[in-house]
Amino acid sequence: MLKMKMIKKVSQVIFWIFLVIIALYSTFIIVQKLFFKDKTPNFFGYKNFIVLTGSMKPTLNEGDIVFVKEAKEIKENDIIAFKEGNSVITHRVFEVYKEDGKEYYITKGDANSDTDQELLEKENIEGKYSFKIPFLGRVILFFQKPMGIIILFMLLGICLFLSSIKPKEKKNI
Repeated sequence: MLKMKMIKKVSQVIFWIFLVIIALYSTFIIVQKLFFKDKTPNFFGYKNFIVLTGSMKPTLNEGDIVFVKEAKEIKENDIIAFKEGNSVITHRVFEVYKEDGKEYYITKGDANSDTDQELLEKENIEGKYSFKIPFLGRVILFFQKPMGIIILFMLLGICLFLSSIKPKEKKNI
């Protein structure tokens, strides 16, 4: 009985710590989006993006979350995230091209046979790849859909309900 109480208490603490971290992170990102509309939100210098295609397989897979950080130097073979229209793409630098004292980058997805069409300028680069969290992007994308939101609220309700249940105490005779 004592072991179950301890497990329940530890799981509640972990749940609430996780919830607080998510709430703080979300608040931080939302505030940045409100006040700095033209910039991609970052958290301690890191920007994160969800990989939506298989163009970087096997290095990065659909549903991975990639974290990038601003880099002073970009060289061949670096993985970078860059803006292309309204999208952010994560590809590898295939070649660094210099013309009239300005650097341009030719990029390519690891799974693609051809390089990307456009020459990339440094001001379009969001950052250089630092690390990834596999699969978590799929979960985030799911919880942004109507069915995912319903399930999320149901899970939160169940967790709150279960945390409020108090175990019956045994009476010693």
